[in-house]
Amino acid sequence: MSKEDKQDSQGLLKGFLKANKSDHFDFEEDIDYKVSSGSLQFDLQLGGGFGPGLHRFVGMNEGGKTSAGLEVMKNFLKMPKAKGIYIKAEGRLSPEMRARSGINFVFNADDWVDGTCFVFESNIYETVVDLLRQLITSNEEKIKYNCLLDSVDGLILKNDADKSFDDCAKIAGGAVVAATFMKKMSIALAKRGHMAIFISQVRADIKLDPYSKAPIRQTTATGGNALLHFANWIVEFEPRYKGDIILQNPSLKKMDPQKNPPIGHFAKVTIKKSPNEKTNMTISYPIRYGRTGGKSIWIEKEIVDLLHAWEFISRKKNSAWIEFTEEFSEILEGINLGDDFSLPEKIQGENNLFKFVEDNPKLSNFLISYFNQAILELS
Repeated sequence: MSKEDKQDSQGLLKGFLKANKSDHFDFEEDIDYKVSSGSLQFDLQLGGGFGPGLHRFVGMNEGGKTSAGLEVMKNFLKMPKAKGIYIKAEGRLSPEMRARSGINFVFNADDWVDGTCFVFESNIYETVVDLLRQLITSNEEKIKYNCLLDSVDGLILKNDADKSFDDCAKIAGGAVVAATFMKKMSIALAKRGHMAIFISQVRADIKLDPYSKAPIRQTTATGGNALLHFANWIVEFEPRYKGDIILQNPSLKKMDPQKNPPIGHFAKVTIKKSPNEKTNMTISYPIRYGRTGGKSIWIEKEIVDLLHAWEFISRKKNSAWIEFTEEFSEILEGINLGDDFSLPEKIQGENNLFKFVEDNPKLSNFLISYFNQAILELS
């Protein structure tokens, strides 16, 4: 063989990649982004938010999994050329839930335009997987999709759906989902900028302590080990206890339906798997009752908590008066917060401070951007 006929390793690799371009993604550019969880505290631990790929929301009933998934969906749909699909596999998504989410849900394919979320009402495993596969592989419009599967537990094989109630139906669940859909689609999801959020129940305590006598388990949620492997983030939503309730007057401590009703609660999540060394971190963020339009997360309370943490406000011991620091006043200089806006020297009580932030949306939006930028710089 002459010197001209020889090929070096680079030439061999180039030829191989070209000949097998349908079998790999090396010629495609990475699509990356961060989608906010809706909570400043949660985003801080996420490094700014959720990125492309598979994420799993697991936990007990009423932990807030679906609400959190819908919040991510709402923020995802703010991106250009983004569409959502909600897999309604358990018969939920009530009108009240839709109103709280702030998402434009559609039930007709003709109405599925950018910025909307189509509700696919099916729990047949093969049908769900085939729809998602077609959307991801046949995507000439370069749409970014977010699939929210609610939930993995509700999926069933088509053959089992046709069985009588006397037969033992096998729930498709995790092992089947992982073995087919994720093995085929996990690279395409992340590489092409798509997101999938799989919701599932937890059937037992999650053990991560290597010194525990109990078997070490990352999670016992439906999905099997393959879904654990493919997921970028796994977050467990903790049960809600009496101490998590936010009362109208926290100083009274005792709940009373008339005199001191609950106005919200703290949602708590524990990170069970992360790409940024946050595993085992527990995050708490406030939920405000009675809100619609995607405003259930009480971000104004988070803003006030961060104002405290960053020492932008101060309060003397045994005093109800809260004062803004000179540093905070300097930050607001030159920011257009409206002709009617003025920063008071002091405010009496935290409830009035919450109201002040809520009543000045330009201020709250500026502070959200300010703290989000600070979070990105810290991550």
